[in-house]
Amino acid sequence: MATGFRESVLLVGASGRTGRAVLRYLSAASVPVIACVRRADRLPEPRAASVEVAVANLEHPHTLAPLIERAAHVIYLAGGDRRSLSPGAWQLEVETLSAGLEMARRSDLPGRWIYVGYSGVEQRGGTTWAEARWRELKAAAEDAIAGSGVNYFVLRTGVVTDAVSVEPRVALSQSAVPAPGAEIPCNALGFLLTGAALAGAAHRARAVVRVEASGTNLQSAVQAFSRLRTDSDAGKADAREPARTVLGRR
Repeated sequence: MATGFRESVLLVGASGRTGRAVLRYLSAASVPVIACVRRADRLPEPRAASVEVAVANLEHPHTLAPLIERAAHVIYLAGGDRRSLSPGAWQLEVETLSAGLEMARRSDLPGRWIYVGYSGVEQRGGTTWAEARWRELKAAAEDAIAGSGVNYFVLRTGVVTDAVSVEPRVALSQSAVPAPGAEIPCNALGFLLTGAALAGAAHRARAVVRVEASGTNLQSAVQAFSRLRTDSDAGKADAREPARTVLGRR
């Protein structure tokens, strides 16, 4: 079991599009970050002094153990490519994730395990085998997180798009119904994930985020995270009233 003060955010998948955005926001706030990557040269130079680069092979989940033991929060962005899944996609998306969650439980992770799930309707004309399989993996990953005993925050969206220069307005909900067109730019998603770690979010909660012109700004969406229902409360509420809940609007 880990001892001592844990202040770092462990960012698994730091070299991806969204991971780089999260790393940029955390660095701007001078937050200690353990940027976990497969190869150190995948991260751009120069890097902030608060960033420690750790190389780990997720095919060997035990390499994450010493990093998780030092983390206050884990932002887990590792996963397969939805367009062309590799033969080891299940291992990376579910088995490695599950092993990491068990390590977090054993080390008494003080914060949250933060993960990006998926919410979206079927595309017109059906979908590819890889896309259907990827969605199954995302569902299995969420089940593993919910059953882990670790505090978590799952932010669901649809397609993650390229970065934008103008801040988008977003809508946040806890509806169990898939959100049509749920998508978000990678840098906006990175801001929200950073906020989930730094500004706080409800324990054991899931939410859907999507770009919507009538929604709210990113900062207000982050502030709404603390007002989310927990998964257990959401289940009770859904049994009473299936109405869609929208948070953070103004």
